[in-house]
Amino acid sequence: MSVPKIPLCILVVEDDAISRNLLTAVLTGEGYQVMAASDGMSGLVAAKNRLPDLAILDLHLPDMSGIELAGLLQPEVPFLALTIERSPEALQACTEKGALGYLVKPLAAETFLRHVHVALERGREQRNLRRALKNNPAISKALGILIGYLLLSEQQAFEALIAYATARNLKTLDLAHQIVAAMTRIHAAIEAGASAEAALRKDREEAQLFLDEFRAGPLKGDG
Repeated sequence: MSVPKIPLCILVVEDDAISRNLLTAVLTGEGYQVMAASDGMSGLVAAKNRLPDLAILDLHLPDMSGIELAGLLQPEVPFLALTIERSPEALQACTEKGALGYLVKPLAAETFLRHVHVALERGREQRNLRRALKNNPAISKALGILIGYLLLSEQQAFEALIAYATARNLKTLDLAHQIVAAMTRIHAAIEAGASAEAALRKDREEAQLFLDEFRAGPLKGDG
């Protein structure tokens, strides 16, 4: 006897009741299980009861911003941003936080569902890839370097690593070794201090420039 397939679960956090009910109805009609919340804290409680496959977050909630809520849900839960504005500042904030899409209300049902489908696929791919990568010591160390050196979140570091490797057609493991080697060169120059030879200082500058590329890349949309 076949095991019944568990429907994908989507968390919708939207303070406007009409929009929330409409999104819920559209998603339910497509066979998704929907957890709906009117504020950030209710969304967090819902996510603890069952981890959603995707979150759709309004950027302007009564108790916290959608961006703040996304930070609390990540990296386990990918998200789509939902808003009535299309300001460059809001778009950049969503991009930096790793949003899989930026939806401006009002939305046509067909367009909305297309974004949801793509985000679910990308979220699944990211979870699988993150799980595989974290099992590799070199890649875990590289992610830790990006997080510590560039002050990125885990999600930003992951996105930066994948975007850099994809844009330059590099193997992720090879890139991880390059990141670790760059940090080793930086530490060597720091330990040498003022007495460091010119070649060592230049090596440090090149290593820093290399690591700085991971800060700029994802924010510019390179990947």
